[in-house]
Amino acid sequence: MDKRVTLKLNSGTLCTGFSAILQIGDEGSAPEVEMLGSLPAAPTLNSLYQQWQVAYRHLDMPSRIKANMDGFATNVSIVGDCYELAARLADTFNQWLRSASFRPIQEKLLEQLTPESTIRLILQTPHGIVQRLPWHLWEICDRYPKLEITLSASTYQKASDRTLTPRPQIRILAVIGHSQGLDIQTDQNLLNRLPNAEVKFLTQPDRPTLDEHLWDPQGWDILFFAGHSITKAAKSPRSPKGSKGYLHINETDVLTIEQLKNALRSALTHGLKIVIFNSCDGLGLAQSLADLQISQVLVMREPVPDKVAHAFLKSFLTVFSQGSPLILAVREAREKLQGLETKYPCAAWLPTLYQNPAEIPPTWESLLHPTEPTPRAQSSITVREAAPLAPVSSRLLVHALTVTLLLALRYLGLFQLQEFQAFDQFMRMRPQELPDARLVVVTVTNADVEAQDPEDRRGSLADSALSATLNTLNEMEPRLIGLDIYRDYSARANQPALANALKEQNNLYAVCKGSDQDLTDGISAPPEVPSNRVGFSDFLADTDGIVRRQMYSIAQEPASSCQSAYAIGTLLALDYLATEGVSAAVDSETGALKVGDTSLQPLEENDGGYRNIDDGGYQLLLNYRSLANPEQIADQVTLEQLLSGEVSAEVIRDRIVLIGTKTNGFYADNWLTPYGETRGVFMQAHIISQLLSAVLDDRPLLRYWPEWGESLWILFWAGSGSLMAIALSSDRTHFSRKLALALLASELLLFGGCWLLFSRFYLWVPWVPAAIAPLLVAASTPLTQPLSNRSAPHLSQPTLQ
Repeated sequence: MDKRVTLKLNSGTLCTGFSAILQIGDEGSAPEVEMLGSLPAAPTLNSLYQQWQVAYRHLDMPSRIKANMDGFATNVSIVGDCYELAARLADTFNQWLRSASFRPIQEKLLEQLTPESTIRLILQTPHGIVQRLPWHLWEICDRYPKLEITLSASTYQKASDRTLTPRPQIRILAVIGHSQGLDIQTDQNLLNRLPNAEVKFLTQPDRPTLDEHLWDPQGWDILFFAGHSITKAAKSPRSPKGSKGYLHINETDVLTIEQLKNALRSALTHGLKIVIFNSCDGLGLAQSLADLQISQVLVMREPVPDKVAHAFLKSFLTVFSQGSPLILAVREAREKLQGLETKYPCAAWLPTLYQNPAEIPPTWESLLHPTEPTPRAQSSITVREAAPLAPVSSRLLVHALTVTLLLALRYLGLFQLQEFQAFDQFMRMRPQELPDARLVVVTVTNADVEAQDPEDRRGSLADSALSATLNTLNEMEPRLIGLDIYRDYSARANQPALANALKEQNNLYAVCKGSDQDLTDGISAPPEVPSNRVGFSDFLADTDGIVRRQMYSIAQEPASSCQSAYAIGTLLALDYLATEGVSAAVDSETGALKVGDTSLQPLEENDGGYRNIDDGGYQLLLNYRSLANPEQIADQVTLEQLLSGEVSAEVIRDRIVLIGTKTNGFYADNWLTPYGETRGVFMQAHIISQLLSAVLDDRPLLRYWPEWGESLWILFWAGSGSLMAIALSSDRTHFSRKLALALLASELLLFGGCWLLFSRFYLWVPWVPAAIAPLLVAASTPLTQPLSNRSAPHLSQPTLQ
């Protein structure tokens, strides 16, 4: 009998660990076995995966992503790094799964499953990084040759009733998208050789044509796409949580699944069962299709070389069309890719199947001869018999339910904006600090721009002006220079000295901008500046537009014009610290970046007051210097003052000099902070200052409790409200007045405690939900008074039910 196993990892993160639920049953039936377990924290997995991903994406393998990965250096070292990081990741991953808290689940699998069974093991989790881990390398897969691990969203439902029409042939809609540099003809030949199949090819269709065919009332059994695609991580909290997939259907049109939602729903209603993306980086596409309850989605989780895409498609279609179950066809085709890994490292890591657990996977035969689905037993969760409820008062029970609801609403992000506002208020209430004497900012003003020759100027700074600026600064001996002005063009031919300075001056760093919704391809760095002296300038604004966190590093998208893995502020700070004899390295135990004795713990999606944010890259809370105006972070001089000789060399000597604009126009570089609006160059100064101060001055980074600690904090204040309400309820005459005074004192104490923890110990604790908790509990108290007590307020001791 075929088996279906579900492993749910819905609660937790890699930094805190996961609670795990295992369900085992026959395919098509309710689970017969359920047990609980847990996986411990494994922060190194996140770091190792990102390192492997960077190494893999730097291999020079023309792939089915939007732009070929030209320009990446390929050498033995990079290939070796990819192999070595893959081995380390696989070893660390299996050590994690061998942990003592997870061992009972492994033992239950070994007890319940037999090697002869066809086993569909569904990993159900919303966490993108967990979905990307190499689950096919789990040691248990070697014990069961007919087991395949597939992915699923954390929520799903059975698709609505469909029109099931027997057809003489399986209908396949094959969309051939933008395919510059790809061999798409091989894909077409493989599809044309399928038995009992009618294939309709759409080559680089426009959007109306694609939409029209998806709405075809005859329906399609399989939707196939080959061409360029990409998954982009949501860099802005304004974007939906997680990642989004993009299809390049022709040279100019790029579509998301959301833009095809209605047409895909129509295709689903008319029988669509399988979607195959033989293209790059498709997890974002699969996650979007999961919302539409598509039964089976087959994707490549990373950029895929042409040869690998062809080899997998050929093996999969051959085995599946010959009658093999879908999951076994995927496993066999994936395992055959191992033979290509000498030339294409980690090829067998790429294919993955994303499933709707409410649907039984189709076979080639069932696609030809569909039948009306039989009612399926509702999936249920086996719950151990609860212990008898201890006798408690009805008031305490309602209090407990009230607090549970409050915690649930906080987990869903209902209070996130209010917690942001509290964070800003505590930030502004901190004692004033002095500017950072290690920094100086050279600003290009409107007057500076107007003073330049318009024929020579490109952007805010002409080549001649930049050359003169660098010459003047170099005479004053700054330690480092950061050019925070976009310059995606070469120096003019009449400025060879500038070109040479950009190329050879080792203390000079420049910026680029990663791709985003506004600039699809980003902005490249000055061509002369070596890549090791280029940092990205991107910031992360929260939903209200205020910057409270910063990416210190990120794996850029392969198609981006900006390929720097580190922010310019990170590079300047680390270079400065290196001259002070302080080195930086990744902590092998925690996965955090350790600079000297200071550990930089990255921000996770539910840390502090954040809920379900995109935590891609290496993010930290931004501990601004407490100043009346964020531009007071460092001494300022204008470009005119510098070039006219008004600036003393002592102002510049041995400092980090940042050059940026305060002009109107050009590229918008205004950002909101808890202290007000400022320009990007001053934001960079705060980022650099935070890192230098944490390492050299022992100025703490902002911290927060783990999620369980924050929940206990909220429960404590809710408990105080409950105790006050119960203690004061004996005096019904003055109950409301006394309770109001007690709550006021409690709220003042809470606010003062939160402010003290933030300003003195740099600890961000929940204030908003903790303040609401006792008020809600107290408000629910009259509703839980016994009926007899309501009619007899003179009783001194109300009876508790």
